[in-house]
Amino acid sequence: MRETRDYAVAFADIASSTAIYRELGDAAARELTQAYCSRVIALLPRFEGRLVKTLGDGVMCIFPDPERAVLAMSALHAEIASQPLGGHQISLHSGLNYGSVILEGTDVYGTIVNVAAYLAATARSEQILTTHAVVSQLSPPTASCARAIYSTKLKGDERESTIYEIIWQTDRAGITDLNLGRRALPPDEGALLVSLGDDPVRVDPTRARIQLGRDPSNELSVVDQLASRNHATIEFENLNFRLIDHSANGTFVAFDGSPGEVHVLRGETALYGSGRISLGRSLSDAEAQPITFRRDKRALFRV
Repeated sequence: MRETRDYAVAFADIASSTAIYRELGDAAARELTQAYCSRVIALLPRFEGRLVKTLGDGVMCIFPDPERAVLAMSALHAEIASQPLGGHQISLHSGLNYGSVILEGTDVYGTIVNVAAYLAATARSEQILTTHAVVSQLSPPTASCARAIYSTKLKGDERESTIYEIIWQTDRAGITDLNLGRRALPPDEGALLVSLGDDPVRVDPTRARIQLGRDPSNELSVVDQLASRNHATIEFENLNFRLIDHSANGTFVAFDGSPGEVHVLRGETALYGSGRISLGRSLSDAEAQPITFRRDKRALFRV
């Protein structure tokens, strides 16, 4: 059953999660993520919040009003900053928005959700970003913790919108002062569609990391002895996509509209526009199995 209702939507993601996975390995990093989600679940009842879903290294929550959403995210950031998870110090970056959302079962979606996800993706480590729709509904004491910091065009609105930062730190000595005037945030450019055959895999905040390689357990698997079992990853962070090679023979990337190809060996390259990827052999090789990629500028979540 579908219904429409006003909610505050919050996304809170672990910052620099790709580096954590590289440092700790997949199993330990997943345990760290699970411990983080447990912290969120334990905190939410204090603010009448509900966990909608976990998204890779982050969470999506809803609250009955902006006041409780801001207080909850501030408390979460403070708790994570002061209490390491399993001996590991992490930080968060979060996005908040408020307005009419679509409820279907336990899921929540719509433009309000898209904007909250975008703000979480653009926020720096330890930063909470939000909209005028949230700040205008806050009590005076809570609103005093908000400062206008960016401008951007949000999905579904051609006008320039003001983006606010919520200052959750009690000690503000380490907070950077701002120059006069607001800076423009980069636009939401959507997801990356990666395909081997007819079924594309979508990389976005709901699936921020995919693995490519010879092993059938990978999201995209090629049958080629020149490809390593776990050959490369494609990762999403701060609205950007990058390919990271872990292989013996390297990864070859060709961008549409650019001559030649890039050979990435134990390094990384940004993925932009559209193009092709080959694991372990040049794209000019007759036996290459090209993996295609392209940016999809539709909303991050269904609307």
